[in-house]
Parts: sequence; C-alpha cells; structure tokens
Amino acid sequence: MKLQSPKRILSEDFSSDDKAVAGTLGGILNTYLEELYTLSSKNITIEDNLNQELKTLKIQVDASGFPKTKTSFQNNLKGKITGMMVIRSFGDVSVTAAPFIEFSESTRIITINKVIGLVADTDYQLVIQIIAS
Repeated sequence: MKLQSPKRILSEDFSSDDKAVAGTLGGILNTYLEELYTLSSKNITIEDNLNQELKTLKIQVDASGFPKTKTSFQNNLKGKITGMMVIRSFGDVSVTAAPFIEFSESTRIITINKVIGLVADTDYQLVIQIIAS
C-alpha cells in the first residue's frame, strides 16, 4: 500500500470561528506530516535516524587476528555499544572470511581487540558500522 500525500491543514478551509485554531494546528502539524510522508516514501536514512555511526579504520593483524598496533577511538553515540559490523573492506589481499571484530569499551573509548577473517600482515581499511542501544 502506498501512502497518499498528506492534505495540508489550511485555515481558509474552515469557518471564520475555527480559522485561528486551524491556522495554529496547521503550523504545528503540516511540516511534521510532510516529513513523515517523505520518510515513509523510501527516504529514511540509517545515518540520520538510527543510533549508529560509521567509522573507517586502518588495521593490520597478526596470524591470530590481534592488531599489530593499538586501535582505539572515541564512542560518539548515546548509550552502550551493542555491536559492530564490517560493512566494507579494502586491501591488496581479499579477506578470508566475513571479518568479525572483538572489541571492548571503557569510558567511551572503543578498543579493537581482535579481527577475525583478515589475512595476517596485510594492510586493510575497514568500514565498520557501530550500533548502540
């Protein structure tokens, strides 16, 4: 089912006794209803509407998946981090499996402890999606 474009509340559509109330309600509701219609018409964005963040990390791991250098960054999200996913990887060698990140968080600093699925001693750039509750 496709939503119909919302009808605007216009004071001209009401009797003279109701014009003031209709104008006030229209001022409050018209913009909101138009935004809601726009969002529901395949225009909602993950970046603007969910408690998540995209980060790009440069990383190299050893044969066990431990980072060769400490990799940490600031958590800029509201709430506790519930997880993260690698959504894209760049490197000279393809990953061996879908990369999985083990991490810890302390005082809003996220530390990457291990990345499984990367080829050892290879530079990678990972785009990760961080999701918070």
